[in-house]
Amino acid sequence: MADVPDFQTTEEGRQYESEVMIILSAEKKDYPNYFGGLKVASGREFKICSPIDPTIEYGIFQEPEEGTMEEAVGAAVKAAESWGKVDIAERARYFQAVPGVLKARRMHYVASITVSCGMIRQDALKEVDSAIEAVERILKEASEIGKRKPMGVWAVISSPNSPFASPVAFAVAAMIAGNAVVMNPSKYCPMPIHLFYNLMEKYQLPDGVLNLIVDRKEYTTPELVDDTRIAGVVATGGGDRLEDLMFMQIDDDLAFVNELKGMNPVIVYRPSDMKATVKNIMDSAFAYSGQSIFSCSKVIMMREDHAKFTELLSEYMKDLKTDDPVNDTTHVGPLINNDEAKRFNDLALQYMPFTIAKGMPVPKDLPENYIAPIAISGLEKEDDLNYIDTALPILNIVVVDSVDAFFQEIEDSECGQSAGLFTKDPKLIERFKNEVDVPQKFINESSRSLRPAFDARLERFVK
Repeated sequence: MADVPDFQTTEEGRQYESEVMIILSAEKKDYPNYFGGLKVASGREFKICSPIDPTIEYGIFQEPEEGTMEEAVGAAVKAAESWGKVDIAERARYFQAVPGVLKARRMHYVASITVSCGMIRQDALKEVDSAIEAVERILKEASEIGKRKPMGVWAVISSPNSPFASPVAFAVAAMIAGNAVVMNPSKYCPMPIHLFYNLMEKYQLPDGVLNLIVDRKEYTTPELVDDTRIAGVVATGGGDRLEDLMFMQIDDDLAFVNELKGMNPVIVYRPSDMKATVKNIMDSAFAYSGQSIFSCSKVIMMREDHAKFTELLSEYMKDLKTDDPVNDTTHVGPLINNDEAKRFNDLALQYMPFTIAKGMPVPKDLPENYIAPIAISGLEKEDDLNYIDTALPILNIVVVDSVDAFFQEIEDSECGQSAGLFTKDPKLIERFKNEVDVPQKFINESSRSLRPAFDARLERFVK
């Protein structure tokens, strides 16, 4: 880790790095599971290391015993019975202080996200600021929702792709709406959700309204979704654990909110400024090392734009720096774990003949989960990377022969939460707005402009 202030160029950066150092030098905490207001320790501990450096152990967590998730849902069911009868204005008062606390301790939360997830400061700031904006919006909605009834118990299942903003906002919306919540974050970075739980505990949220279960083997996730007492599930992020939910046999009466990561594909067609377009797409593709909910992994263009685009992309990516995410000069931090790094390296080797650009070489003294992003082009039409997201810093450039083919490519892609367009053509912009069916659209700007938890609204959690 860098010493203050060698790798910081701003006062905000120095404050941020100071908070990181405070977290790293603090005594390592024990993180239990929680249900019904109880701290539950099984005695079977597992340590979680920071993706920044495997020698950094930032917490000791408890492997839940068999039946723990069943007990957590039971505690939530019991709490929901009384919580749902509390006036919505009174329920909202428990959360009124949350935005102010996050603002006052903004850099502490940002540093915690960096340590637990490996995000650079810009991306971690976006997580915290998005949570603030979402909770403020939800609190405003509380005065407008009327007398609609809560649904019961909601599961909020999350991944490292949005480790704080998305799960916190959905949980707050569900609870203010009168539901109890069981949060089930990723085993790779649960600390941000523990910080949220501790905050709500401080403000004396009634026991059982919020429950938190983390497990190393991830068997509690299907247990939670399969529990017939659950009224709804929020799935936010990506990875096998969440994608498997899409193939589970789920009761038709179970409400489901999907904020899963996809390709977030982009169309490029005669943009007014190709240099700005390339920089914005690089920003979209490699934010949070390609792991963000809104990271772009596919660009669609015609041959007429391809040569200039790839020439600039190759030039600019040579300066794309992978390094310690705490440093101000870093563009790309680590992947969340070594398994993801191996998956990236296997794909990079497989697609080496198609690689047209690559980030700066990674310093040899960094751990193996630090990798240099790549861009590829020229894949066979049936190749999976043309249609399925990897959640890795791999940008695939697809060439088509007509404007209509742009929209067919979007239609065939695993889009996820967004799609983008870079063009000066007003007719194409209008067609894109009308025909592309995705939750969010970005036009002539980076997908980094998009906010997670955009769909965390009270009306999703009431009858």
